[in-house]
Amino acid sequence: MGSVLVGLGLVLLVAGLQRPAPRVRLTGPNRVVNVDRPGINAHNSPAVAVNPSRPKMLAVADRIDTPRQSCSVRRSNDGGATWAPPLSLGECFWPDVAFEGAGNLLVLTTTLGGPFNQPVSVWLQRFDGAAPSGPRVQVAGGEAYHARLAVDGERVVVTWVQAGAAAAGKPLGFPPPPNPVVAARSDDGGRSFSRPVRVGEPSRLVVQPRVILGPGQRVVVGALDLGDDLLDYEGRHEGQGGPPHDGRWALVSWTSTDGGATFAPASPVAEDLVIPQRIYSDLAPAPGFVLDRSRDRLFATWDAGRGDGRDVFLARSDDGGATWSGPTPVAPRPGAQFLPMVGVAPDGRVDVVFYDRSRDPSDVTTEVALASSWDGGRSFTTATVSDRSFDSGIGFGSAQGLPMLGSQLAVVSEPDRSLAFWSDTRNASVDDNAQDLTVGTVAISGRGGRRWPILALAAALLLLGVRLTLRPARGQ
Repeated sequence: MGSVLVGLGLVLLVAGLQRPAPRVRLTGPNRVVNVDRPGINAHNSPAVAVNPSRPKMLAVADRIDTPRQSCSVRRSNDGGATWAPPLSLGECFWPDVAFEGAGNLLVLTTTLGGPFNQPVSVWLQRFDGAAPSGPRVQVAGGEAYHARLAVDGERVVVTWVQAGAAAAGKPLGFPPPPNPVVAARSDDGGRSFSRPVRVGEPSRLVVQPRVILGPGQRVVVGALDLGDDLLDYEGRHEGQGGPPHDGRWALVSWTSTDGGATFAPASPVAEDLVIPQRIYSDLAPAPGFVLDRSRDRLFATWDAGRGDGRDVFLARSDDGGATWSGPTPVAPRPGAQFLPMVGVAPDGRVDVVFYDRSRDPSDVTTEVALASSWDGGRSFTTATVSDRSFDSGIGFGSAQGLPMLGSQLAVVSEPDRSLAFWSDTRNASVDDNAQDLTVGTVAISGRGGRRWPILALAAALLLLGVRLTLRPARGQ
């Protein structure tokens, strides 16, 4: 009997020492955020912000590609369960959102004009609730592409690609370089900005800069480098589908330690990236960058490869972007995975959300997946976020064989859940190219501590078993 109890105690001891397996599961049906259904607007490229002083207050912005280029921004006061009507923004495109230290919402938008709807100016507007607070501030002038912002208290930095004047005559791409990434700084909550400074090397064919504000005066800017791919960069394919350029792309970052006044030379995040497909450079796919503030750790995500070999990758930096780890495949499997975005929960959990066509042998129908990591991005647990698959061939450019689901997704990472935002076509067709901004909520249960009740029972059984085993020996 004693040996049986010892054996059972050892089994329970092993079980108690193991941490519970993480779980990532969808809770409830997906919800459409935009309120213009039925309609034919193509809502995509979401950007999301959380009010640091009121975590239940969210803002989400989306770009509208067709039938008319525009944008919308909506707020939620209940953690994304319901959404208010869109804010009044006027003419806008390429919106971005962030909350400043006092809890006011900052909305960055681009105004379009000219013969090819190129950028005319970039503006920052402060909102107190649903009402504008103060005048909007001009951040950049003409030909400022891919404007993005980052906010930390009263500190605001905006980055963009400053194309040359010849961009006004380029309907599908950029003029020959230099078209540098630049940054403008504000120390008064976006009420005024410095003159823009050049971030990167002028010879690079860079698109979609992302900006991260670190501790102290650190500013990190990451971007997609198209290498020698003039086919896409200058739009030499004239907007028509076909085989991608046979060169390679890269991901790079620049770090400033003086608040964005100067930047060090580029650091390679990932190199020799197989180009997945042709793109419109002015609507290019965006890489994902995020900072884990509690650990001062940066993460970057992107996709590369073609066909079934197109996968999502993650890298991290523990030295402020000076060096980066090698790429880690997030969820490798047959079928294309693309357009990832990354978020970090307060406990350090890393979430990567992306489109996933692995269940469709024809590589057309897609789902949205979320992969979560509890070990700093070394391994992941993956779940499907979309409750229905949908057609990834619906969107701007579908008639030319270059359909787009936008340039990015968005994710909010909280301790026990994640919100994933994406562009969904389940209610659309190739005739209308409509897209809905959709959100899915994922419940997260991570690896907890040791199972102390099981360990206590194991210890009791072991003690009792040893005593019963030794008792006969003492009586002899």
